[in-house]
Amino acid sequence: MRAVLDCIPCIIRQGLNTARLATDDPKVQREILDRIMQELIGTPLTGTPGDHSNVAYRVVREVTGVDDPYYELKRKYNRIALELYPRLKELVVSSEDPLHTAVKLAAAGNVIDLGIGVQFDVEREVEEVLRTPFSVDHFPGFVEELERAERLIYIGDNAGEIVFDKVLIEEIRKEADCEVTFVVRGGPCINDALREDAEEVGMEEVARVIDTGSDGIGIPWADVSEEFKEEFLKADVRIAKGQGNFETLSERSDPIYFILKAKCEAVARELGVGYGEVVFKRHPAAPPRSSLSPPS
Repeated sequence: MRAVLDCIPCIIRQGLNTARLATDDPKVQREILDRIMQELIGTPLTGTPGDHSNVAYRVVREVTGVDDPYYELKRKYNRIALELYPRLKELVVSSEDPLHTAVKLAAAGNVIDLGIGVQFDVEREVEEVLRTPFSVDHFPGFVEELERAERLIYIGDNAGEIVFDKVLIEEIRKEADCEVTFVVRGGPCINDALREDAEEVGMEEVARVIDTGSDGIGIPWADVSEEFKEEFLKADVRIAKGQGNFETLSERSDPIYFILKAKCEAVARELGVGYGEVVFKRHPAAPPRSSLSPPS
C-alpha cells in the first residue's frame, strides 16, 4: 500500500503523541514536531504509510534519547489482556465454532493500538466484534488451507493484543498438525510487541517466537532479517495482524490472511470496506476451490 496525502497529518499527530510520552517539555515537543515536518516537506510519498511514519518515531528517539516511550503502556495492556484471558477462553469454548470465534477475538484485540491516538475500550470491542459479521470473511478458505498446512507464520502487532493472538493460536493447534511461528518486532516500535511481551504473555508455550530483525513499522522487507524472510517464504499459511503489517505487506504476491480493524480512511479504501470495519481477508484472493483440491 502506498502512502497518500492523508498520511502526512497522521504522521505529525503520531509524532506529537509519542513526544508527549517521551517528554513533558513543550519546547522539546515543538522541536520534535518541527523536525518531523522539515523531513516531510517535499518528500515524495513513494513508500508505505509505515515507511513514512518511521520518521516520527526516529525523530523522537534522536531528540529525547528515549528508545521506548510506550514501554509502561505495553506493560499495562499486557496485564489488562491477561486478566481477560480466562473470559476469552470461555467465549471460545462455549461457541458453536471455536476457531471462527477465536479469529473474531483476534480481530477484536486489534483495537489495542496506541499509535493512531484513538480512544478504545477493549471489553466493549470484544462484544461488538462478536456480534458483528466481518466485512470481509475468508474463513472457509482459511480452514481448507489450514488442513493441509505444515508451517504457519503469525505476524503479531501490539502488546496486549498478542494475548488475543495466543487464544487463536491455541485453537489453530487443535485444528491442524503444523508448526507455528509467532513474529514480534526486532526493536521498540510504538506499542508493538517485542520478545519481552511474548514472554510476558506466555506465547512461547504455544509457538516458536522470532523477531523481524527490524524496529520499523510492519514488515519493511529491505530491513528485516534473513531468518524472518526464510520463515515467511517457507510458510504454507501466513497470518498478519493490524494496519502496519497490512500497509507493508499488501503489495506482495505471497498469500496472506490479514486480520485487522480499518482505523483510518486510507486503509479502509485499500481494503474496500468502511472506516472502523473489521476484516479477515486473504490477499491475494484464493483460487477457485477446484484448483485447491489435490488431483484425484
